[in-house]
This record gives sequence, C-alpha cells and structure tokens, in this order.
Amino acid sequence: MMVKMVGRYEFSLDSNPEWDSIYRMMKTVVDTEQQDTVLRQWYGAQALIWMFYFAHRRLALKLFRPEESEVIYIVAVGCEHIAGPFLWKDARVSIRKSTASTTSGATCYVTDETVGFELRCSVAVVVRGMATDVDKTFENFLGDTPDIGG
Repeated sequence: MMVKMVGRYEFSLDSNPEWDSIYRMMKTVVDTEQQDTVLRQWYGAQALIWMFYFAHRRLALKLFRPEESEVIYIVAVGCEHIAGPFLWKDARVSIRKSTASTTSGATCYVTDETVGFELRCSVAVVVRGMATDVDKTFENFLGDTPDIGG
C-alpha cells in the first residue's frame, strides 16, 4: 500500500489515485499547516475559477497578481456546492475544515466572505505554480487523463 503525507494528513494512494496525480504534477502542494499563512500572503490578489471537471467533481481556483511569476491554486476534490462570482479582485480566500459530519461527506469550505464566494467540498489543498503554466484542463494539471469514455 502506497501512503503519502500532507502535513498531518495521511492519504492512501491505493484507495484514492487522485492524490497520486496531485503529487506527480509539476506544481508544489503546500503543507496543510502552512495553507492559512500562504493564503493570507495572497490577500488582495485576483481570484478566478480556473478549471472545473464535473464528472470527477474537481475544481481549481486560481489566485494571481498580474505582476508576479507565481500563482496559487486551491484544488478542491469532491465538490458539491458553489456560490459566488467566477472572477473577482481583492480576494481574501480561506479554507475551513468542518468537524461536523454531513450526509454528503463535505467536510471543507473554501470561502471569500467579502464577495459571497463559497465552495463546499470533501477536501481542498493549496498548490503553488508558475504564472506561465497555461493548464486549461485537469488532464495535465494533475498528471492524469480523465476517463471520458463510456
């Protein structure tokens, strides 16, 4: 069994191949203990829903500043609800983990209360990348090829 550690969280890659693909990408996953600090450093940036893959319920929210070479992505898995704008300035995005159990399995909220943005998902991680990356699908973004066949 293959196991990866992200901060204090342990993920079995045998049971969740999606996490294996996150680790194989060229981007860097931020340690969960540093996520809040990194997100605060990006307060005031622009936010954009960059990618959404409905069949696998994955979403990437991009935080960027036009003058910077680095960008931040919040990659969410198990997305089940979204409200708010698709693009906004002066972002103040945060990730909140819920301890309450829900029937749907959602345990994580990505929010920006200043603009009314809320994403409810199973898990979300912060990922550093380069502004020159022009990924437009999850196919190469996460290092896997989505199964779109039937």
